[in-house]
Amino acid sequence: MRELKKGLKVLLLTLGAYLIQGCVMEHLAVQGAVGSVEFAVIAILTVSYGKKYAFCSSCLIGILKECMLGNVPAFYAIAYPVIAMLCAQFFADMSDRKRERLRMLNTTGRRRETDYPAEIRIPLCAGMMDALLNIVLCAYLYLIGVDIVFFHAARLLGSLVYTMALAAGLMVPLRIFLGMYHRRRRSEGGELL
Repeated sequence: MRELKKGLKVLLLTLGAYLIQGCVMEHLAVQGAVGSVEFAVIAILTVSYGKKYAFCSSCLIGILKECMLGNVPAFYAIAYPVIAMLCAQFFADMSDRKRERLRMLNTTGRRRETDYPAEIRIPLCAGMMDALLNIVLCAYLYLIGVDIVFFHAARLLGSLVYTMALAAGLMVPLRIFLGMYHRRRRSEGGELL
């Protein structure tokens, strides 16, 4: 039952992100740069729930975008899951078993570089996904004969910053919705559990 609730929450967030991206974000463009709510949600799912849910969400968004915007056959259906899984390798939370194994192997007591708090990993993951997709799109533009100018780089940078800001702004409410922050209960004696 718990997995079903998680799956329904992920489905609701994924469809909501797709609809907001398609209907609202073009009206919220800043200097021609549009942030990606889809990548912000995928980043939140990647860090909060792990690779499995991020893959399912990115596949669904990729298929929906392919149905609506498919200029290049299968581009979005392939790009979204590949980019999400590539970023999940760096930013997804480790399982308890893997974390314990690394703790036993790491006898120096130093923290791993990828063991940063979720509040830092979520915007970085969203920014990296947005940057990778925009770089692929710029490479495609160059291959079809469009000259890449400063305007393209400025729009890429603006989109990256906008997406990271969206991820930072959405992460707390969406992580509360996903049940990532648990309230500590008090026992009958008044002690925190």
